[in-house]
Amino acid sequence: MSSSTKVLRALRRDKRRYEESGLEPAGSPVLPHNERKTMKRMQWVSLIGLVLALAMVAAACSSDDSADDTTTTTTTVAETTTTTEAAFDLTAAVDDYLSSIPEGFFAIGDTQVFKDGVEASGALVVDVREESEYAEGHIPGAVSIPLRTLTQNLDKIPTDSQVYVYCKSGFRAAQALSALGLVGYDNVLSYRPGWDGWTEAGEEASTEETMAEVVGAPEIEPELLAAVDAYMSTIPEGFNSAGDAAKFLEAADAGSFVLDVRTADEYAAGHLEAATNVDLRGLATGIDMVPTDSSTIVHCGSGHRAAMALPALAVLDRASSKGYGGSYDSLVEAGAPVAAQ
Repeated sequence: MSSSTKVLRALRRDKRRYEESGLEPAGSPVLPHNERKTMKRMQWVSLIGLVLALAMVAAACSSDDSADDTTTTTTTVAETTTTTEAAFDLTAAVDDYLSSIPEGFFAIGDTQVFKDGVEASGALVVDVREESEYAEGHIPGAVSIPLRTLTQNLDKIPTDSQVYVYCKSGFRAAQALSALGLVGYDNVLSYRPGWDGWTEAGEEASTEETMAEVVGAPEIEPELLAAVDAYMSTIPEGFNSAGDAAKFLEAADAGSFVLDVRTADEYAAGHLEAATNVDLRGLATGIDMVPTDSSTIVHCGSGHRAAMALPALAVLDRASSKGYGGSYDSLVEAGAPVAAQ
C-alpha cells in the first residue's frame, strides 16, 4: 500500500469522527447547518489536495534516489568488469633473454674445460642429435633428447643444476641452448666442438644408453612455450642450416636478406656488402629491420650466434630464416663481396 493511500484513509477516518462529534474549532462563528456542512467539505477537499501534492513530491524524490543508487551500482559493476589482463608481450620476453647474454654466449669451446666442468658439478649432459646418432656412439653418461623434442621433454631438464647440450658440430646445440634460454633456463651451456670435436680429441665413446630422470617441468608462460615449441617441433631436415659457403652466397645472390648478428664493433671492422647488422643481444628491439616477406640468412663470426638467433627469429615471426654454421672468414675466403673500409 502506498504512503498517499494510507494518509487518505487516516484523513477520512478523522473526518468521520469530527463530523460525528458535532464540535467546531475554537473561535469559529456560528453558521447555519447547510453552510457549516459546505465549509467543512471545502476544508477537507483543500486538505486532501495538499496531502496528495506532498505525496507526489515525496514519491518523485524517492524515485530519483533509487535511480541514483541504480546508476551508482551499475557504474561500479561496469568499472569492475571492464578490468582486463594485459596481453603477454612475446617481444619483451625474447628481449629479456637475448639482452642478458653474457660474454662467451654460453659456449664452452675447450674439451678439457668441458670435462672438468661436468666432473666438478655432476652436470646433466644432453645429446640433442637424433636417436640413431646417439645409439651409434655418444659422450659417456649423456642422455638423448633429440632437438625437435626438446621443449616437450622439459620435465627431464633441471633448472637448479648445471646442464650441457651438444650435437655433432655445435649448430643444433646452439639452437637448443637458445630455445631453453627463451623459456627461462639460465643454467645451460653448449659444448661447441660437439661429437666431432670429442672424437677428434680421442675421448671415450659409449653406446650404453643413459635414461633421463624426470625432475618436473618448470612453470613457463603458456604463450611463450607454445611459440618456442612451434619452432622446435617443426624444424625440417637440415635443421635450418643455410649450407656451406657456396650455398649461402647463392641464396644471397638470389635475394635473401643477409643478417649479420655480430656486434657493431665486429661489423665495423669488416662485413659483407649485402649484410645488415643487428647484434644478437639487440635482435628483439631491432626486429623491424628484418623483413617478414622474404627469406633471411644469418651469419656471425663462427656460426654459434647465427644458430642461436634462429629460435628467437621464429618466435618474432621471422620463421623463414636459416643460419650459416661456418665463420665470417670462410665466407670472405669463398669470395663474398666485402664492403669497402
